[in-house]
Order: sequence, then structure tokens, then C-alpha cells
Amino acid sequence: MMKTINHWLLFFALLINTIGFAQKYTKTDTSELSKKWNETTFYASKSFAENITEVPSFSILKKNLELGSSTKEIEDQEMVTIFAMTNNAYEKLQGVKDSVFNIVPIANRIAIIKYHIIPGRVDKRSIKKAIQHKGGIAYFTTLQGVKLGVKEENNQLFLVDSFGNTSVISATDFYHKNGFFHIAEGYVIPTLD
Repeated sequence: MMKTINHWLLFFALLINTIGFAQKYTKTDTSELSKKWNETTFYASKSFAENITEVPSFSILKKNLELGSSTKEIEDQEMVTIFAMTNNAYEKLQGVKDSVFNIVPIANRIAIIKYHIIPGRVDKRSIKKAIQHKGGIAYFTTLQGVKLGVKEENNQLFLVDSFGNTSVISATDFYHKNGFFHIAEGYVIPTLD
């Protein structure tokens, strides 16, 4: 009889312990990672395209992401870091803006977008660390397969292309579903065919 009671006590102790253990791992943090930029809040649970879709400052980028399969290609990557060009970046090209995005072949427009995307999650801290480690400028291989430089001057980060063009990175460390994005206020161009 005592043996049976001990078995039941052991059984209940294990059951309670198991339930407590299971609850420990089923509780999830319901707060969502987000960060505000101007009047917009970007969310880690949304894709990059979903985050920028209603933001007027990214209307040109959104239009060009819809070309070919750029949006799907970004979403299919395990992790990517995007340097998102605002409309101001395109407007700094002045007369070039319309020619680049109305006359330039779609393949080249897609190449320009891919030039602003690097594989992996690279936050501001990692970029600065890479710059220090590389002696002033860090190069990252882009989805287009060529190098994109990032340098720091007076505590400000800049994208740098092979032509010497620079683009201010005005805001950093916004999450999207599969990585980070940073906001660029200028334009850098890869070597195009």
C-alpha cells in the first residue's frame, strides 16, 4: 500500500514539474520589436516591402522593388541588410532620376537595388566595428555580387561606390522580417553593363 502511494506521489510530482516546465517554454513575449522614423513605425514582424509600402518617402524605391522579382528575392534570403534609398536620394540625381527609372533597362534598375543589399544582419555597431578593423572603410559583398563600401567620417556613416560617390546613412537599425535596414539619403551606383 505504501509503495502504491509513493508511486502516485512520484507521478503527481513529475506531472506538476512537467506542466511547470512546459509552461516556462510556451510563454512568449508578445511585445513586438519596432522602431520609429519620422512619423512611421517599422516592425520586425513585417517584410521590408510591407514596412515601406505606405511610406511616401520610399515610393520610388517601392515602385522599383516591384520590378522583376526583387521583393520575392529579398524575402527568400535567410537574412539581409538593406540600405533603403529615400525619394530624396533619387531626387539628388536631379534629371538623372527619370532617366534611370524610366529609360534604363529593368535589369540595370534591379542591379542598382541589389547593390544596396548585403547578405546577413549587419547593424550599425557591426558596420562601425568592420570599418575600424579594416582601417577606415569596410567593403561588403552585395546581392549583386560586387563590393559596396561603408566609411565613417565625423561619426557619420556613408556608403561609397567604386566611382567615389557617397551616400549619407541617415538612420540605422530598423528591423524587418529577415534582417535589418538602414536609411540612405544619397545614391551609389554599381558598375553596370
